[in-house]
Amino acid sequence: MLLQGLALSFASSVAWCVLFNVPVRTIVAGGFAGVIGFLVYSILPIYGAEVLLSTFVSAAAVSLLSQLLSIILRVPSTNFSVAGIIPLVPGSLAYKAMLAFVNNDYVGGITLATKTLMVAGAIASGLIFGISVLTIWKGARYAGKRAQRD
Repeated sequence: MLLQGLALSFASSVAWCVLFNVPVRTIVAGGFAGVIGFLVYSILPIYGAEVLLSTFVSAAAVSLLSQLLSIILRVPSTNFSVAGIIPLVPGSLAYKAMLAFVNNDYVGGITLATKTLMVAGAIASGLIFGISVLTIWKGARYAGKRAQRD
């Protein structure tokens, strides 16, 4: 089951890379970002993590990986971060929420819509956290070099 999920996350991330017209040499790296995000998302619940924590950590991992791949391949990091979070997007939750509203189950719809918004917030927070960690690390490294010069 995990292997199937990894293959599908790679395929969906590669499809988004093609859709966004990323350079051909970076398409496989974009698929790899999606695989890493899905792998982290799938492994953390085995150790007892909740869905929101798993989503946050996997989005942070995708963000860090995207930043590193952008440095290595010299392309914008959004090429990898957008493709990497595609397997994490709560599309089925949003669909079920809308279906509940259509079927006049407002309490169930609000519950599912709230979960959807919380997962989307965890994705956004994880992306911001990953960017912040790398920025702080770069700043600390530069400050250390600057202190040695002074």
